[in-house]
Amino acid sequence: MRKAGELIAQYLREGKLAANRSEPIGAGAYGVVYESDVPGNVMKQQRDPAYGYDLEDEVNLQAIAAEMGIAPRVAGLEKFPGGIGDRIEMQDIRNNFENAFEAGGVDVNKLRTTDIRTAQQLGQLALKGVRLEDRNPANVYQNKMTGRPMQLDFGIAGKLEGSEKAAWLTHVTAEGFEAAGLNEVASIYRATVMDLLEGGDVVDAMDVAKQGFSRLQKIKEPVKGRVPSAKTILLEDALKDFDPDYRKVDEIEIPF
Repeated sequence: MRKAGELIAQYLREGKLAANRSEPIGAGAYGVVYESDVPGNVMKQQRDPAYGYDLEDEVNLQAIAAEMGIAPRVAGLEKFPGGIGDRIEMQDIRNNFENAFEAGGVDVNKLRTTDIRTAQQLGQLALKGVRLEDRNPANVYQNKMTGRPMQLDFGIAGKLEGSEKAAWLTHVTAEGFEAAGLNEVASIYRATVMDLLEGGDVVDAMDVAKQGFSRLQKIKEPVKGRVPSAKTILLEDALKDFDPDYRKVDEIEIPF
């Protein structure tokens, strides 16, 4: 009797999920997102798994980000034969979060600020050994009150080790600098780390990559007005070492 009761409960659950799936929240080439049978959760279900792709890998990577507070909390993973229909159950964030790019509208400053904050989160993930890609407008939401980004969809992601970690941290940090309007700084920073990596100096490359990321972390919004050249910034940093009372002559304050 207990077995029959469990089968009936499972049948009823699948019926409810099928009804929810017919009215999806979102859909892509390989999957669909719809409301779970558990209030406050959603399901992300695979339609046709890519060759060699395991939804469990995505769950594990998202769980790392969720622990950092930058991705929805994972509630569970259900797997089926052949991977077809595998599904992740996770937190539904729609009450407190909204699509960041729709919220930004035509306000370029808000959109660039979102890009900066996203780069900061991607850098934090890189330091945890996670590479997260595919940050298209559908995959970045923001808190309705604070604007803090929330990263969705860990389908194109992976683990980082050794030189890969330094290279990816540099990539996302440089993108953050560019979003802030510091294009020349981004170019010099990227080239410096890549030169070290090509020379096999992984430890030094990682050290420089971390220094750049530390500066990116201090940026709150894009630079306003004229942006000083990277040479000017380096000169001013050097002058500070010799004269603690030195102050920038330029009216623009670089946010790091």
